[in-house]
Amino acid sequence: MQLFFGWLAWLLTVLGGYLAVLGAVLCLSCGLYYAAELAEEYSVLTGKLLRYATQGVVAGHVLLWLDGFPFGRCLTGMMCHGAYAWLLNDYPRLELSSPAFILAILAFLLSHYSWFTFLASGEGPFLPFVNSLGFFAVFVWLVPFSLFVSLSINDNELPLGAPQAPRS
Repeated sequence: MQLFFGWLAWLLTVLGGYLAVLGAVLCLSCGLYYAAELAEEYSVLTGKLLRYATQGVVAGHVLLWLDGFPFGRCLTGMMCHGAYAWLLNDYPRLELSSPAFILAILAFLLSHYSWFTFLASGEGPFLPFVNSLGFFAVFVWLVPFSLFVSLSINDNELPLGAPQAPRS
């Protein structure tokens, strides 16, 4: 005998799905908070790791090109990571109004649009959603999101300039 014709099972499944998403968001936010704390504590090491990650992703773009991905898309990704490397020159001091930061934001949007249209249009190989997510995590999001997490380092840095006399 079906009491609710499967509606109860459907309702419990939807509720469980929403609770799982809520748990994943909570875990992600805790992880980002911890990553920001580590970046603040070890800012020199964080800068080195960001440089290595940028170089690794650029090398990955070269390997993608050798594997048959379009040269223009791979060059776009490499140029975007060049903009991120320019932003790392003054690391950990990141000025939100600097030309390097604005260029990095525009480069992120360009890279995201370029790779999304490539994968969604069917022009490239068909990748299931999880594989596309992994591709984006490594080749598009890794360095910019790491820079985003380390933005709080600038707030806790001591000033390096000479002290100025109080004005009367």
